[in-house]
Amino acid sequence: MQPKMQAVHFLPRCVLLLSVCAAFTATTTHAQVVDTEPRSITVVENQENVELHCRIGRPAQLCLIRMPGLNDQIALSPTEKSPVAGYHYHGEGLDKGSCGVRIDRVTADNAGLMNCTLFVDGRGLTGSIEIVVAFPPQQPVIEVVQGNLANVEVNSQLMFRCTAERGNPAANLSWFLDQEQIYEGVQFPEAPEEYYDERSNKHMFTATSTLKRAVRAEDNGKRLTCQAQHLAYPEGVSRTDLILDVNFQPQALPDQVVYGLQLGRTATASMVIKANPSPHVMWNIDGTDYHQGTEQGRYAVPIPEALGNNRYNVSLTIAGLTLEDLSKTYVLRASNNFGVEEYRLTLRSQDEVFSESSSFGTGEIVGLVLAVVIVLLAVALIVGARATGRWCFRGASLNTDINPDSEAQIAPHPHDDEIDERLQTQDPAAHYVHEGDERHAAAATNGKHENGKQAAKQQPVAAPIVPPPAAAKQENGKPADSKTNTSV
Repeated sequence: MQPKMQAVHFLPRCVLLLSVCAAFTATTTHAQVVDTEPRSITVVENQENVELHCRIGRPAQLCLIRMPGLNDQIALSPTEKSPVAGYHYHGEGLDKGSCGVRIDRVTADNAGLMNCTLFVDGRGLTGSIEIVVAFPPQQPVIEVVQGNLANVEVNSQLMFRCTAERGNPAANLSWFLDQEQIYEGVQFPEAPEEYYDERSNKHMFTATSTLKRAVRAEDNGKRLTCQAQHLAYPEGVSRTDLILDVNFQPQALPDQVVYGLQLGRTATASMVIKANPSPHVMWNIDGTDYHQGTEQGRYAVPIPEALGNNRYNVSLTIAGLTLEDLSKTYVLRASNNFGVEEYRLTLRSQDEVFSESSSFGTGEIVGLVLAVVIVLLAVALIVGARATGRWCFRGASLNTDINPDSEAQIAPHPHDDEIDERLQTQDPAAHYVHEGDERHAAAATNGKHENGKQAAKQQPVAAPIVPPPAAAKQENGKPADSKTNTSV
C-alpha cells in the first residue's frame, strides 16, 4: 500500500503561465501553436493527487491536455466529467484562462512531456512541461575491488565500490565508518550511468562510488556503510554495510609495573594486550620459558582471557612471593600468525609501595618543619636579646644614669677578681675587667675612698639593672663599691 501524498502545486506551472501569456501577446492574426520552453518537475512514482496548471491572461473556450502514457489528448472542463479515469480538470475555470489537470496517481508512464493547449477565439496556445517520475533504485551494494577482505592486514590497501542501480534520478552515495562520514579516498564518476528499459518504458540511472583506504588496527570490528539517498525511498535513505575484520600482530605497550603484591602469598601479575587473532603467550623468567596453559614449580601461566574487541588479559601466577621475585624482570612474548611482540614487567610489594610513598612524604614534611623551627628560633632569640639588652646592635646606645657623673660599667668575672685587686692597690680609682681576651677599664667616679671605706651613691638609670653573675669581693672587710652596670 503506497502512502497517500498531498496535492502538490509545482513552481514550474507559474513559469509556464508567464510563458504562455507572453506567447499570447506575441501572436499574429494567423492561428498558430506556440511552444514555450519546457520546464522540468520531479514527482515520485505512485504519488497521489498531483496537480499541474497552465493559464493565460484572457478567457478560453477549450482546454486540451496531452499526457505521456495516454494515446490521445483529452479535453477537460470544470463542468463536464473527464473522459479518462484518473485525470480531472484542475483550475479556476476556463473563463479565467485556467487549464490544468489533477492526476490521481502518478505512474512511470506519465514520465515525459505534458502539453496543455488553450483555445481563445479559435486560436490555440500551447505550453509544455517535462515530468520526471522518480522511482527508487535498488538497495546499494558494496563489493571489494582490491584486496582480500577475508585476510585483511594492518596497512594493507583496500578498494571498495558501492552501486545503487535502476533508479530515477540517480541516488546520492556516501560512505561511513561507525557513523562517522568518510571523505578521504572517496571518488565519484563524472556522470551516473544511464540506460533505457524498453519493456518498462523507463529511463534508469546507476550511481557508483569508490573508496580507497589503508586499513588500520583500530578499524577492526567497525562497520563500513554505503548510504544511498533518494527522494523515492520510503525513509529517504537506504544503507548496506559490512564489518571489517582486520588481522594484526599483538600491539606494543610500554614497560609494565604491578603494584600491591603481598610477600609470602600467591601473587598474580597481569596485563591487557590487543591482537587479532588471539595471541599465544610465553613468559621468560631467568632464562626459563613458561608456556601458556602450563604450571612449573611456583609459576603458572593461564590461557589468555578474551575481553572483547580484540583485547586479551594475559597473567602469570607466582606461589609464595619472595623478595627475590621482586628483583626480577619478567619478559612476556605474545605472537600470532601476523607477528611477535615482547613486553617487560616488574613487581612491587605493598611494603615497597608504602615505604616509597611514606619516606618521600616524611622527608618533605621534616625538612619543612625544621626550616620553620629554625627561622622561628632565630627571630625569637634576636627579639629577646634586643629587648633585654644582652646583645649589641648597630646604633644601640648605652643606657647610663641620669646623673652626668654616672657611668656604665661591666661587672667583673669571678676569675678576674685577683687582677682587679692588684690594679686597685696601684690605683684605687681604676677598675679593669677582663672580658674574653679584651680588657676594659672603668673609672669609679660616683664613689669616694676614705680610710678603706667606700660610700656609694646610687642614681636612677633608664635601662634595667643586670645583676653580676657572682658577688663582688670585699675590700678590707668592707663591701665593694655599688655600681650601675649596663651590658655592652
